[in-house]
Parts: sequence; structure tokens; C-alpha cells
Amino acid sequence: MLYEIIKESKIAEPKISVIVPVYNVISYIDETINSLLNQTLKEIEIILVDDGSSDGSFERIIDYGERHDNICVAKEPNAGPGMARNNGLSIAKGKYISFVDSDDILPERALEIMYEAAEKEQVGVVTGISVSFNNSRSWFIGGHFKKGVFKKGRKSLLQNPEMLYTLGPCNKLYRRDMVQDIRFPNSIKVAEDHPFVIEAYLKSENIYTVDEIIYNYRAREDEGDISLSQIVTSDPYVSFKDIIASIKLSDALLKQYVTNPIALQKIRIDYYDRIISTDIWPAYKGILLSGSAETQIKMFDAFRELLDSMDFHLYNNLGVFQRLLTFETINRYTFIKEKARSSYLRAVRLAYEKLDPGSLNKLLSSEFPKEVRAGEKAAKRNSIKPIYNRLVTRKIGSTIKLGYEKVIAENWKKLSGVARNFYARRISFPFYKLAKKERKIVFLTNKHDVLADSFKAVYDEVILQKPDYKVVGYLKQPKRSILELLKMYKDIATAEYIFLDDYYRQIYGLTLRKDTEVIQLWHAAGAFKKFGFSSIGYADSNTESFERDAHKNYSKVVVSSSEIVPFYAEAFGVDEKNVLPLGVPRTDRFFNEEYKTYIKTVFEGKYPALKNKKIITYAPTFRGGPGERQQFIMNLNIRRLAEQLGDEYALILKMHPSVVRGVGIPFDLQEFAFNMSGEDINDVLINTDILITDYSSVVFDFSIMEKPILFYAYDLENYLGERNFYYNFEEFVPGPIVRTNEEVINAIKSNDFDLHKVRTFKERFFDDLDGHSAERIVKELIK
Repeated sequence: MLYEIIKESKIAEPKISVIVPVYNVISYIDETINSLLNQTLKEIEIILVDDGSSDGSFERIIDYGERHDNICVAKEPNAGPGMARNNGLSIAKGKYISFVDSDDILPERALEIMYEAAEKEQVGVVTGISVSFNNSRSWFIGGHFKKGVFKKGRKSLLQNPEMLYTLGPCNKLYRRDMVQDIRFPNSIKVAEDHPFVIEAYLKSENIYTVDEIIYNYRAREDEGDISLSQIVTSDPYVSFKDIIASIKLSDALLKQYVTNPIALQKIRIDYYDRIISTDIWPAYKGILLSGSAETQIKMFDAFRELLDSMDFHLYNNLGVFQRLLTFETINRYTFIKEKARSSYLRAVRLAYEKLDPGSLNKLLSSEFPKEVRAGEKAAKRNSIKPIYNRLVTRKIGSTIKLGYEKVIAENWKKLSGVARNFYARRISFPFYKLAKKERKIVFLTNKHDVLADSFKAVYDEVILQKPDYKVVGYLKQPKRSILELLKMYKDIATAEYIFLDDYYRQIYGLTLRKDTEVIQLWHAAGAFKKFGFSSIGYADSNTESFERDAHKNYSKVVVSSSEIVPFYAEAFGVDEKNVLPLGVPRTDRFFNEEYKTYIKTVFEGKYPALKNKKIITYAPTFRGGPGERQQFIMNLNIRRLAEQLGDEYALILKMHPSVVRGVGIPFDLQEFAFNMSGEDINDVLINTDILITDYSSVVFDFSIMEKPILFYAYDLENYLGERNFYYNFEEFVPGPIVRTNEEVINAIKSNDFDLHKVRTFKERFFDDLDGHSAERIVKELIK
């Protein structure tokens, strides 16, 4: 786009070039320019680029240019703020670039603060705190603080994905040599700044945030005089169309710059989640509630195209997109014009087709499970009728009940919990077993409400290797309706394969069909403390009849090595030939160098106090029965460790999932110790240099990385009576055994660890050290 310089600035080597696009802002331009002229940093040039104004704005900036040597005035035909900024970049001479919108205001020290930070920290981008204001008040931008955007310090986009929540170009300072080849797309006017800012983030080695207010955004109050940022609500389809175009440009940049595939996968999830929740969501609601049929059709077709471009992993990590396409739209279905409903049906069919069991479980755990099921039925039947029926039912307050399951539903609430389960298990389940077995794989767990650990790895391989199978999952859920419960037992009764990862009480005592393969992917690697039939007679054990009911249906058990086959055969009461040493899928990530590199980068960004520290992780197992487990008392003296080891080490606490009581860390020790019980255990282990545990099977996982392990067994004798072990504990463990806090400290200080012993331990308990356990399991067991 051609532009004309009307008046040049007379500053030869400015520290900062401030670029201001100007379009019909006669009411605001004086305040904006004066806030720039009053900056405490004086070596700046102000580049005012008129974008075809017709209200006198151009004449006003000419007047300022004639009176101030540091002002440059340029003019272009109307093409939008992106093109005006591009032309300003072509003119700029400063070491740094700043963008200011022509109705906003800079605090007088804003440029000085950012310039000093850029020079001191030697970074490519500096940002700070922004506030919004109108004629009567000012306020902090809630989303920025909620996401921690303006927390002070050095950052990068991959370590700090919260920076995706500040994609406006104007509250930042950019090093010119870094952005001089980046341009704003000229084909869109809404979200046109996102690709520019994302590329600047990615090209910059570091981003630095100052904890001072450096920008004031104006919220215009006159309905006839709105800014581009307010177009989303005034003309939602224009906004929606541009946002979709911006997404494609930004996504391509992420793929271009992020070479680690794991990091790319994660940053794309963060980016899409931000754009859909913050930008698409308001535009979507505007189109749905007030758009024409043609506009709605275009929107739903665009949604389907966007969804079709996503891989399964990306889509199934975007809960906001799943909600939007399912119950959020179904709840507003009456606003969809008649002509647009078939377009929505095409989008919702693909939405359910791509859902994995964990994502579906999350949707069913929302406040609208019946709407989610209605959408699922509509997708399966390729008919909008189930959605219509659900809305009619909801409106009139009663259900048109047809068929066997709905007749049961009519009286379900009258039954007690015991009676409900009896009805589903003893009456419905045998009835379902009479049906024909289906080409179907079912995942059952009460450990997680999403696909996680080994289940996630196996599911990904099933999708890759066995796309012709139907896959369903029943994951952790506080309560199931009658229809949900009956559907679960129907799927169990007709499945070809069932995967478990632990005890699963819902099938205790049931006799499954003989031609259904029930595969136990036990959640722990190796064989350490006794469990199942092996633990009968010890304090923390079940009865023999309980264990028999729990394990009677297993046809295959997957373990990590040949050595432990007899132990698992005994624990589950199965023939040794059905215990297969194929590996533990959740440990596959320990062999993925790209994944480990990414996780270390993430932890550095998330927990900056850990940087340049050696990491000790304390990961004890639980004690006793369910009540005692929840009241676990930690015998590790955090303060003593901090005093003795704090200069060199940091401490991570990773409690067992059965321990629900929070572990408190004194305020003055929070730069030394971190409770990461909510983090994925494998991700914590990847960042760990020394592991302290006791009787936990985490020792097997950690041994894969051949790092030091310390066994804090302060209550060994009591634990022997409670559970006992498959091996002699003191001869078996691959590291020093200590009984007191002082012994813990001394062992770490002396660094007397035998890594050869750890390596031998690893090779003993893992037959295949290749990172392909999930692939092997699916290939070998699903024929």
C-alpha cells in the first residue's frame, strides 16, 4: 500500500519510534498526542499515520507536525490500522518500536520505564500493566490479572502461555531489528494484531514484564463512535470472519517457529483455548442470537472447517470449543434459523465423532448432561429430532417415555441407591448380555475423570492402529443417571475388549461374557508391596471373597517384566500364561526426549524459583485404610532441609492421590518447598534430580532415568505388618535406607548413591526399554 510522508521528524537516532494509526478520532487525538509529547523519555519520534480520515483528524495532526520537530506525519488511503502500522514500521528509525492507538493515553513515564527495562534485561519485547478507562472511571483488565499476565519478570511464550492473553500490540515495546520484517496482515481488521504479536513473542529470546502501569485503553461510550476492539459486539459476523482468518495465520506461525512437537502441541492448545473463549465466544453468541440464516450457515460451516482442521489431540483438549458446539448451542437452539439447522447438524456430527471418552465424560459432568446426550443422539442419527425432543421435554417438564430404558427411568427416583444398582446389575445386565457382541473397546476407571496415564497412551494407539473400533469410556464420575448407568452396563455386556487400570467396583461379582477380553493395565509398574490375593492376612487387606469378585473376569494382565509375572498371577488369581510383560504405557514418555525437554522448559516458567537448583522430590505412599490415608502426617522436616540444603536444592512434595489432606508449607519456606501434589507425577519425576520415597512403586518409574533414589523408611516395621513386600525390602531397594531427617540430609550431602545399582534395578523390572509399550499392547492384544 502506498503512503506519503507529509512531514518528517528531525530526530536522527531516536531511542523509540511511537507509531500511531489515525482514523476519524478528532475527539480524542489531542489527548493521545499530548500524552506522548509529555513523556519523560524525550528522545522519541512520534509517527502519525492518517488512514483516510474525513473528520478533520488529518488536518489536526498536520498542525502538531508543524509545531513539533519529533513528529512525523504520513498519509495513506483508508486500509485499516494494520496497514497504517506497517507503513509506520517502514518509516521508523528508533532502536525500539511502540504502538499507540489514537484514542488511548500513555502515563508520562511509560516509555522511559519500558526502555530502561529493555536495555537492562536485553530482551526483544517489554510489556507491563494496562488499565481501561472511560469518562467516569478506570479499571484493571480482569482477564489479565486472572491469568497472571502482568506478573513481573523474564518470560517466554512457551514457558508462559498466559502471554497469549495479551495479544494487543499497544502495551509493549519491541526491539526494531527483531520486528522490522514482521507485518500486520492487511486483509483483516479484527484480530489483525494477533499474528504480529505472536511472531514477535516467538522471535524474541525473552519477554520482560514490568509491574507498573504503562498503558491506558479507552472504552468509548458513544454507540455511534466505537473502536475496532468493540466491533465484536456491534458487528459480530465481521469480527468472527476476521478472527477465523487470524487463527489460520497465527497457527501457521506457531508451526513455523516451534520445532519441539510436544511444545507445539501444548502451545496450540493454549492458543486455541484463548482465542475461542475470549474472541470467538462473544462473536458466536452475537451471530446465534441476532444473525440471519445466511450468516449462521457461514458460521457453522466455518466451525466445521475449523474442527476438521484439528487433530484429535488438539480438539480433545479444547473443552471450551466442545461446550460451544454441544450444550451451549443446544441451549440456544431456538435461535438457529430453520435454514441453518442442517449446517449446525453437520458441525455437531463431526464434534461428537472426534470426542474421546474423557472429553465426553467431562461434558456429561457439566450441568447439562441431558443436552449433551441429546446432541450425541442427533449426531448418531443424523437428525435434529433428539435435540428438539429434549427442548420440548425440558419446557413442558415431563418426558415422552418410549422403550424399555425410559420406562425404567420413570420409576428410578423412587428406588434407593442399593435397589438402583441391583436393578441395573441383576436385571438389565443379563438382558444386555443376550445381545450380539459389538466391535467395541471400553475403558473403565474410577481413578481419573479424563483419559490419563496408561489409558491415554493406549487410547491414542487404538485410534491410530484400530480406527474401525468404536471406543467408549466410563471414567470417574460422582453420580450417574439411570440412563447413563444402563448404557454403561450395556456397553460392558456387549464389548469385545475392556481395559481396566485398577479395581473397578462397578463390575465386582458380575460374570461377563466369555468372549469379552478384560485387560488389566495395572496402574503401578514392577512388584513392590503386596496387593490383591497376595496381601490377604495383613492389616491393610481385603477378604478373599472380595478379591475373587474383583478379579474374576480378567483374561489378560499387562506387566513390565517377566520376573514379576508370578507375582501378578498370584495377586489377581490368573494363569501365568495370561500375564504378559508388554510394558507400562504411561512410562513411554520417559523415553521421549522432546517431551522431557518441553516439560523441563514448562517447569522453569511455571516455577522460576526452581531455576539453577537441584530438585529433591519427596513422594511417599499412603498408610493404612481409607480414613487413615486421608490424615497422612508427613515426617519430613521441611525447615531442617531448607536450613541444610536450601542453597543448592529445592524441595517438591508429591503426595499420593489417596492423601486428600493438604500439606502445608510455611510462608517463609515457599521459595524452597513446593507442594506439587496436583501435578502429573511423571512430569514431576522428569524434573527431579533426587527422589525420596518409602514403599511407593514410583521407584520403578524413576529408575528408568537412572537418577539417585533415597528410601526414607522411618516406619518400616509397622509397614511390614500392614502390607509386606514381594522382596526383602532392605536387600531389594536400589538406594540408601534412612530412618531420620538427619540421615536424609547427610545422605544427600554425601551424594553416596550407587547409580549402577539403579541401572540394574531398571533392567530387572522392565523387559523393553524402548518407549513403545502402548503400541505393543494394542498390536498384541487387539486382534
